[in-house]
Amino acid sequence: MSTRIDKPFYTWRIETQGALYEAKINGVLLEKDFQGDQLVSEEPVNHYMRSGKNRIGFQLYTRTPEDFGNAKISLSLYVNEDEALESEKTLVGQVTFNAADFSSKTPEKSIQSSVTAAKLDSANNYQVSEQGDVIIHSAVIEPSKVRPHAFHIYQDIEVSVPFPEWGFFSAEPVEFPDAIADYLDNFELYEQELLNPLCSVYKQVFDVMKIENMDNILPLFVERNHELDLAFYYSPGTSEQKLKNSLLEDFDDEDTVFKLKDFKFAKPTVSDDKRLIMLGGDSMIYFEDEEDEIFDHYTMWFYQKNGKWIICR
Repeated sequence: MSTRIDKPFYTWRIETQGALYEAKINGVLLEKDFQGDQLVSEEPVNHYMRSGKNRIGFQLYTRTPEDFGNAKISLSLYVNEDEALESEKTLVGQVTFNAADFSSKTPEKSIQSSVTAAKLDSANNYQVSEQGDVIIHSAVIEPSKVRPHAFHIYQDIEVSVPFPEWGFFSAEPVEFPDAIADYLDNFELYEQELLNPLCSVYKQVFDVMKIENMDNILPLFVERNHELDLAFYYSPGTSEQKLKNSLLEDFDDEDTVFKLKDFKFAKPTVSDDKRLIMLGGDSMIYFEDEEDEIFDHYTMWFYQKNGKWIICR
C-alpha cells in the first residue's frame, strides 16, 4: 500500500570516529570535533530544511598534510511521519568518508559508500522511481576553501516541505571570508565591522535577560519560537512556553550563575551562505553551576535584515 507522509519529520544523523570535522545541514554547523572522538548522534532538522535543494555535508581536516589518520564519518538524512515509530523512518541521503580508501590522486574512492544518486517517490513509500519527487544527487568531494589540505564533502537532496521558507534563508549576507587565514590576516577589519557590533547586541540581550522579566525576554525570541512551532507542528505558543519554562528553571536554581562570556572568546561561526552567525562557540550567554562545573548554554543564531539583528535559532 502506498502512503504519503503528510507531516514530514526530518532527522540528521552523524556517526564518526577519528575524524576532525565541522558537520552541517544547509551550511549551518550542528557538530564539530577537532580531537577525533567517537560520536553517534541524531537530531531533528525541520527548522533548517527548505523546499528545493538541501545539503548535508562536512569540512574534513587533516592531522598533518594529507593524513586523515583512521577517520571515518557518515552523515545521514532521514524522513518519517511526525510522531511515528523510529523504526519507520526512511533514509533519503547519506554521505560518508573512510580514510582507509583515501588517495590524493583518487579522493572520490573515499566517499564510495555514500548513497548513490536516485529519484524516490514520496507518495509510494520512497521507492526508487524515474518520476520520483525526492532527488538524491551524487556525493561530492572537493578541496576545502577553509584550510589547506582539507576537503569539503557533501550531498544535495531535493525535497518539498509543508512549511514556509524560514526567514534566515532571505537574510542579508555578512562580509566574512571562507578561509581562516583570510579572517586572521584581516582580523581588525572583521572585528570593527562585524564582531564589535554583534557583541553589543549580545550584551543588550544579556542585559534584558538578567532582569528575569519574561515580558521583556520572550519578545527577543519571537521569530525563533514561531518558526519552531511551524517546523514541528506545535500549537502556537508551544516553543515560547518551553523556552520560558527552561529560563525560569535556570533562574530559580540557586546553584547557577547567569553569565556572559568574555568577548575575547567571541569567535564567530558563520553559515556557508554567510546568512547566519553565532559568537562564542557553544554560546556567549549561559548558566553555570560553578561548584559542579555544569553549563546550560543558550545558543543563539542571528541574521541581519534591514539593519536589524534577529535571533532565529
